[in-house]
Amino acid sequence: MSVLLNRLKNRTGLELGICTLHGTTDTQFRADNVDYFIVKRSLLRTVQSRLRSSRAALPAKSQILSYASIVGQWDPDVIHVHGTEQDYGLIKAWGLTDKPLAVSIQGLMAPLSRKANGELSASETSGPIRRLLLRSGSDLPGCRVFRARIPTEEAVLRSADMVLGRTEWDHSWAWALRPSVRYRHVDEMMRPEFRAAEPWTIATCRRHQVFCTSGPTASKGLHVLLDAIRRLRQVYPSIKLHVASVGFESRPYWPQNDYVRFVFDLVGKWDLSHAVRFLGWQPADAMVEQLRAAHCFVTPSFLENGCNALQEAMLAGNPCVATFSGGLLTTVAPETTGLLFPVGDSALLARQIDRLFQDDTLAISLGAKARLVARERHDPDRVEGQLMRAYEELVHP
Repeated sequence: MSVLLNRLKNRTGLELGICTLHGTTDTQFRADNVDYFIVKRSLLRTVQSRLRSSRAALPAKSQILSYASIVGQWDPDVIHVHGTEQDYGLIKAWGLTDKPLAVSIQGLMAPLSRKANGELSASETSGPIRRLLLRSGSDLPGCRVFRARIPTEEAVLRSADMVLGRTEWDHSWAWALRPSVRYRHVDEMMRPEFRAAEPWTIATCRRHQVFCTSGPTASKGLHVLLDAIRRLRQVYPSIKLHVASVGFESRPYWPQNDYVRFVFDLVGKWDLSHAVRFLGWQPADAMVEQLRAAHCFVTPSFLENGCNALQEAMLAGNPCVATFSGGLLTTVAPETTGLLFPVGDSALLARQIDRLFQDDTLAISLGAKARLVARERHDPDRVEGQLMRAYEELVHP
């Protein structure tokens, strides 16, 4: 979104205001031709979030009234809400504005709630004390949070004047909820470092090094990739996995969630400490270097819409392996711009990585074709044109 903002903020004839939720104080300021409105978090929701309660995902009336007040004050021609999982779009659903409202789909809570546990049980990932307290069949906290957000998501999608998406998957879910939906395809604008990067080559990569950006939640599937690496070590003893993600910087005494502890336990259990390197958060230029060094990029997530990290890897020309799920069926053309595997299937994931390790011609072809497709898909002029046409249609239906 920041790349899109930088593209649009100096466009002649377009004035931008940004409203977001953060902190404990309402703030307003102007910078670089953009008006910013920061809405404070509800104290109740903040406390619930600290307690890791799923109720923190419920809409807070005070916040929504603040959004509506800002809209009334700033008086935009179009409201553009990024994401259905948050409560911004409820200003339309609750009848607090009559302005045209577009909603960009990022993820979708309804299908993700069924995948949030990554095929793990809460007892598998919990520490010994919590394990004693859990009921049989208990869900991971992420499942409950996603389920709590479903009513908000449905209300936002039903009330939006236009839904903006980028895959057949998000189009299908928007249609299933509201068959009369006005849906327009608008691709993502990727960070410029990846578009400008020198394309990946087999000659300069480090053989048998895998790169991944999976986050610290079970739905992102890092445990599946670790199992694949464990299997591949039998054939490639020198295999390496580099993980760039907030939450896995080093083994903490008090991990931020049970899944982080579970992942580090797997690394120890499978003796992968010398094979797996956790990099923490990485800026764009460092990510480019990791992509150039990697033999392949893998996203083992149980459900994604577009997966920006995968699309950045494709822009860099990396041979990629991704799950056969959600919007990735639109993002990747199987056997042409990448390889796919069923969610949770560590054996087939290992086999797909093995194919890239064994077949340089395949790896080179997949990477080159992925880069061509991604460069066209994320061309800044093209994406800006898609978005501006959607705005014009909302203003002049």
